[in-house]
Amino acid sequence: MDAFFQENRDSYINQVAAFKPSRDHSKDDGGESGGDTLIAARVRPLLPKEIEENEVLGIRVRPESGFADVHELRRKVNGQSALSSSSFRLDKVYGPNQTSKDVYNGLVAPLVPWAWGGGISTLFAYGQTGSGKTYSVSELERLAAAELMRGNLEGNRDVYICAFELVGKEAFDLLNDRRKIVVMEDAFGESQLVAAVEEKPTTAEELISHIERSMSFRKSAPTSKNDSSSRSHAVCRIRIVNKDVVDAPDGLLFLVDLAGSEVDRDTKEHNKDRMKETRDINVSLSTLKDCIRGRAMWNMTDGVATNKRAMNVHVPFRSSVLTKVLKHVFDLKGDRYCRTAVLACVKANAADAGPSKNTLRYAELLRVAVPKAKPAPYNINIPSTWSHQSLTEWIEKNSGSPAVSSSILAPTENGVQLCKLPKGEFVSRCLKTPNISPEHARAFYDKLWRLHIDSRTARSAAPSEVSSAIASEDEASQKPTAPFQERLQTGMIVRVKRRWKADSLQHAMILCPEGAFENDPETRQESMGKKRYICAQIFGAVMADAYNLSMESKKVIAVEDMEAEVSMEWDAPTRYWFMTI
Repeated sequence: MDAFFQENRDSYINQVAAFKPSRDHSKDDGGESGGDTLIAARVRPLLPKEIEENEVLGIRVRPESGFADVHELRRKVNGQSALSSSSFRLDKVYGPNQTSKDVYNGLVAPLVPWAWGGGISTLFAYGQTGSGKTYSVSELERLAAAELMRGNLEGNRDVYICAFELVGKEAFDLLNDRRKIVVMEDAFGESQLVAAVEEKPTTAEELISHIERSMSFRKSAPTSKNDSSSRSHAVCRIRIVNKDVVDAPDGLLFLVDLAGSEVDRDTKEHNKDRMKETRDINVSLSTLKDCIRGRAMWNMTDGVATNKRAMNVHVPFRSSVLTKVLKHVFDLKGDRYCRTAVLACVKANAADAGPSKNTLRYAELLRVAVPKAKPAPYNINIPSTWSHQSLTEWIEKNSGSPAVSSSILAPTENGVQLCKLPKGEFVSRCLKTPNISPEHARAFYDKLWRLHIDSRTARSAAPSEVSSAIASEDEASQKPTAPFQERLQTGMIVRVKRRWKADSLQHAMILCPEGAFENDPETRQESMGKKRYICAQIFGAVMADAYNLSMESKKVIAVEDMEAEVSMEWDAPTRYWFMTI
């Protein structure tokens, strides 16, 4: 604490206590952040050493309005002291008296079930070295591990963990003695960690043990304020495999402890390598800011390419290794919605008010407020315009036979919320309706998503087009009443009973009755009377929920081995068959 501050310490305390935010600071700035991205700040308490040195609080939080006020002591031209205060608007702020459990419940808890259901969740922790960032992440990781493994979440899942750090343009495996790994994109455009070790814990203790072991290998270096400042970005990736819905994408939970930012006094003793290291960290943090803001703005527009605001959105996730690894989170062409939380950690003491302002300013820039606008008018072809009641009616009319229970699938959701639901969670909810097969549930999900994707490129349609769409939908929903066994014909696709576990045949297309080509009429009639059909086999393709029809692979199937009729359609661009409702 410098001499000027020590001389005016009491005056500073009194001015901070008397501070009243102006109306400009208190008023709303246009709305809350989007529900998919939340920006928060945590002010750590004064440490025992800081209390011994007579440090005082320089930051006050207003949780009810989401503001953090930073107070600095300035020397005026005449030598007198003056209080300079800055206010920063965030979604959530946590003061020194709030625990890691409070932060978890308010910020991180929603991320865990989202990833459990097959979505992508990401937590970023950012802050000046010594601000308690790594401590906060460690505590939140323990709480998330307990939530994942204690069995309170519904469904059967396998949990896998890998942990790695990013230093400049290089990546190192923290679960494999810090061996170098490579970040590459595969043929499907997915970012892969080549040679990274992935562990499969079975208990919360084992998962926490892997996290703690990985952190022991992390690169650190001393600074003037911290003996072991983090000098790399540490990423803990928890992958969740849905055992109930085999074709559902894996849920991903990223817990990212970003490298500590530094102030001028921390860099005075840096050598050439440390200066380069600092530049790399700053560049990656700047890229991360652009990616988080870009993705949040894109989510606000619902990804509509015809919207001018959406057309101007650019997410430069390939500009740094950190954001390239997290391509799942930032890629605008991805078909999954992501939930993101950012926790800015700041020191409470007045001596670090300057760096704290920089941290909060960075966090405030990440926040994209949703403008208050009138809801879009209802359109049968645009799911994002559906209210809860409209969605309920659509589910009852368009979910096939038997119909999916709307009260189970969407108890409170509207159209936008249901479209954002992870596929695994969507299918799991559908399967709670009696007599709904996994194929039926997945086909219904694909039907909703096709409608949602089509609406992105054609937000408005002529009344005649809407009427024809409704008419065709009503015609398609008229199902024949006779059992499918009485309607067997060439070209019908059926689901086949599995004779044994390893049997790969699940679906087949009927070609003709067995014996239809027999030359002898009596033999032909006898064979056709057995109700057995020559069928072309249908196998699963590489793409999820896609199928290949193999005309050269034929099999004779009895009617009693056919479970149900299945509706499939050919998709010319992908050259695959897909199930429909």
